Amino acid sequence: MSRNDVINSGLAFITLIVFWFLGYGLSQYVDLPAALLGLLLLFIGLICLGRVPKALEYVSQFCLRHLSLFFIPALVAAWFYAEQLGDNFWLFLFAVMLSTFVSLWLTSWLGQRFFGDNTKSVSQDDDD
Repeated sequence: MSRNDVINSGLAFITLIVFWFLGYGLSQYVDLPAALLGLLLLFIGLICLGRVPKALEYVSQFCLRHLSLFFIPALVAAWFYAEQLGDNFWLFLFAVMLSTFVSLWLTSWLGQRFFGDNTKSVSQDDDD
């Protein structure tokens, strides 16, 4: 990696952080998570730009490849709520199972709707 690539990647990472902060500021007025609002603002910005800069794509791919590392702080924090989770274990389990089922079903439905069902065979005339 050249020095220019490192600088561009650093600026791309700072861009992601800036959009998160913009989302955080907007979340004070809109009742949505800051990360979601930041992603929406980034999406709108990229649509206006008409392309995804190479450095931003590189940094985003790096973050997606190492996404599991971003869950470690949440898992460590969950340890502090072990008593509350234990008291409401069945409710928590139900909420996790239901949200998993709904998100899998919705993703499947949207995928079939937008990308079509490729498992259908092409029908042929029997009269040939």
